Amino acid sequence: MLIFCTIYYTLSYMQTIPQIVKLIRTKSSNDYSLGMLLLQFISVTSWSIYIFTSKQKNLVYIGTVIDLLLIIVVDLFILKYYKFDKKKVKA
Repeated sequence: MLIFCTIYYTLSYMQTIPQIVKLIRTKSSNDYSLGMLLLQFISVTSWSIYIFTSKQKNLVYIGTVIDLLLIIVVDLFILKYYKFDKKKVKA
C-alpha cells in the first residue's frame, strides 16, 4: 500500500508545483476559482487531521506535511494576486 501513497504524493506535487510557477510568473490568479480554493484547503486540512490522528508510516506524515505546505503556498499566491472587481463588490 505504501507504493500507492508514494504515487499519490508524487502526482499531487507534480500538479501543485507548476501552479506555483505560473502564479509567480504571471502575477495573476483571476482564472482560479475562490470556491475551488476553499474546497481544496478544507479537503487537505481534513486529510491532514485524519493522518495525524491515526497511526501511519513516516512517509505518510512527511508527504502530508509537504502536501499541506504546497497547498498553503498556492492558496497564498492566489489570494495575493487575485484582483477583486470593485464594480461587482458592493459595500
